[in-house]
Amino acid sequence: MAEKEQSRDIRTMIQAFRTSDHWAVSLARDVLWVMVVVGCIALALYLICGTWPAVVTVESSSMEPHMNIGDLVVVVQQDRFGPVQTWEEAQSTGYQKFGDYGDVIIYRPNGQTDFWASIGLLPLSSQHPIIHRAMTWVDAGQPEPSYLNPYGGKETPTEYIPLATSNTTVFGYYLLYPVGVMPPTNVTADSKGMGFSTTENKYFLSEQYVVANQGYVRYSDPVTHGGYITKGDNNPVSDEGYLTVGNIQTIEPVEKGWVVGKALFTIPLVGLLPLHIWWVIVVVIVAMVVWDWYAKRKEAPSGKKASKSKNPQKSSRQKK
Repeated sequence: MAEKEQSRDIRTMIQAFRTSDHWAVSLARDVLWVMVVVGCIALALYLICGTWPAVVTVESSSMEPHMNIGDLVVVVQQDRFGPVQTWEEAQSTGYQKFGDYGDVIIYRPNGQTDFWASIGLLPLSSQHPIIHRAMTWVDAGQPEPSYLNPYGGKETPTEYIPLATSNTTVFGYYLLYPVGVMPPTNVTADSKGMGFSTTENKYFLSEQYVVANQGYVRYSDPVTHGGYITKGDNNPVSDEGYLTVGNIQTIEPVEKGWVVGKALFTIPLVGLLPLHIWWVIVVVIVAMVVWDWYAKRKEAPSGKKASKSKNPQKSSRQKK
């Protein structure tokens, strides 16, 4: 008997929640409805894409012009629709994605993550994944390549030429030059070219060696573990040995376990919403409150008119 009364009380509470006109209850219903819809969409994306998060937002210009700030990227499991193809592999197969050879992968730098990122709530996370192109794969013990593109995103190299290292310049840089070419002498103060730094050294590639449609690759010390070498299309240098995580740890070759997935396609500008998630939440809540207030204000006059129209009928009946 007690169980029946308890279940009846629960049904009564649910019915009251569904039909209540109180502004707080109405707002709670709207928020709950939004959460259910978002949850269903997230579940559908997970089942289709096979990974989580299934969407990420481009936050920097490192992949321009092929991916832009605010683009929403749909991510699929790294082996879905075929294995990941690197830039080097795709040269022979002709496979292209987002304006260049090879796949663009989403990875957690050095495998680092936090609770919010692990459950897919990236706007709340302090460690967001990186969206860059997989250039090549290196096994443990192989020299680590650094890919250099003097043109950034303006021009995609059709090939990468190996570089050698010459003497130190007056600026403290090591001079780089293509293998098979005579090494340069120390550069002068007005020399033009491309300089970049790693955690250990600084390098300078003179303008005289920059040839149209060509990029460069420099090999350094052997890597301690296998992984992908990655690069932003708009960055002059690849990530490994160049970018840092939290300005402390240099990014290492990306192990397969660090890969969230690979980019399938992008939706322009839609990613601006999660980039400004707190403003979006505030605007949505305010819009809900204003709408509930407006709807009740609109219903109030009609209710008063209905009650007034009934009074004359009652008085006329009483006179009769």
